[in-house]
Amino acid sequence: MLFLAVGTAGLFTEVLERRHYGWSLLIVLGAALLAASVLQWWWRAHGPGRLRSVTPFVAVRPADGLETAGGEWDDVALNLWRIRAIVRDRPGSLAAVCEALAALGANIVGLQVHPLADGVLDEFLVDVPPEVSGDALAAAVSAAGADVSNIDRAVRDDLTDAPARALTLAARLAAGDAGLTIALHDLFGQCSVTWDPREQVEASCVGTMMTLLDPGGGTLRVSREELDFTPTEFARARALVGLCAELRRGRVLDL
Repeated sequence: MLFLAVGTAGLFTEVLERRHYGWSLLIVLGAALLAASVLQWWWRAHGPGRLRSVTPFVAVRPADGLETAGGEWDDVALNLWRIRAIVRDRPGSLAAVCEALAALGANIVGLQVHPLADGVLDEFLVDVPPEVSGDALAAAVSAAGADVSNIDRAVRDDLTDAPARALTLAARLAAGDAGLTIALHDLFGQCSVTWDPREQVEASCVGTMMTLLDPGGGTLRVSREELDFTPTEFARARALVGLCAELRRGRVLDL
């Protein structure tokens, strides 16, 4: 190829030296190359191999109908479980848990990290085949080296990103579309929110019970079965209470 290129260049130079129309030949060749480039670009953009449309959502498992082509979750196809486990803080630990879940046919559709005083709690939201039980999930995660603290059924609403849900509830509070009790219930989903006229000295969170100071007076108690509240969830609840207090004082004008 090198000898061919050198020979062609020498022949072309000799033609230019002997022919008075050499420069015209250069212009013609340049125009031909430009036309070829334009034709190639057009073919790539409009040829039969071009991708005609781009869908805004990518289905996680289209064969199972977990997510439809329009990006909506299909309730019928979901078999959701929530797994809370303390994964060891060393390289490969999280990957081992994911591999163990994948071996059961589980599809991880959500993951949250909850910092604790003595470590980190990982919350997996998985969609599994109907034949996979909670005991099988717990055994697989434990065999992968993680300490399972809780495993229970999840619902479709749990697919909503927690920070996004908190921001939405804050906007509803600011707009007056929801009260604090409703906002707390929507924040945590399956829970009970009660009001006590007696006031506490300070907010607290122990296990499945959370105590908050109502800005209007009294105490709000948030509780749920089995699933302990984490410091992250406690902080989100206190942030909503703080926003509600500022709204009552008229300090928040726009959100």
